Amino acid sequence: MPTNSTVKAQRQSLRNIHYAILTSDTAEGASYESPEPLVGAISASISPTTNQEKLWADDGVFDIASQLGDITLELELAALPLRAQAILLGHRYEHGVMVQNASDEAPYVAIGFMSQPQPNQFRCVWLYKGKFQLVEDEYSTSNDSPAWRQPKLTGTFVQRDYDGNWQISADTSDPEFTGVDSWFSAVYEATADNDEDDEEQEGNN
Repeated sequence: MPTNSTVKAQRQSLRNIHYAILTSDTAEGASYESPEPLVGAISASISPTTNQEKLWADDGVFDIASQLGDITLELELAALPLRAQAILLGHRYEHGVMVQNASDEAPYVAIGFMSQPQPNQFRCVWLYKGKFQLVEDEYSTSNDSPAWRQPKLTGTFVQRDYDGNWQISADTSDPEFTGVDSWFSAVYEATADNDEDDEEQEGNN
């Protein structure tokens, strides 16, 4: 017998994109520069891949080994200033001029942002370690019909050497999560010290 069901629509939004240069990633720990904002967030797409290998035995699949592969991040922005582009792609930027050289190498960075899957609820995200590719430029003459061309950044992210972590996420609707106010103060780490600091900060407010 058919039953009536209602599927609630989810409202998605994207805001507060930040990047932070990864300065160290060793067995002892990972460190970053202070996060910087990327204004004009339009869309973000995270596409992780999993590599699987099947073990066949007794005429069937006996076991499956899985391993995390590359994670692709695509960002679409309303604007990408040359200064930010130079930092993210490893170019030289001096006196308002970006110089691109064949030997330039993009640094490893972390990317953080917030989305809104439901009213009054935000999801906070950091991807810990990745590099961006060169930005594709497209130019055309103006005409009677205005056309928007938004810059896009595509990066490949991997797990950290320090702890194997590649992403951290939290929902503001979860009462156990108290770190929303400090989410972009530094690249957020899920540690007991962080939780204690956040609770202490809330108690002082």
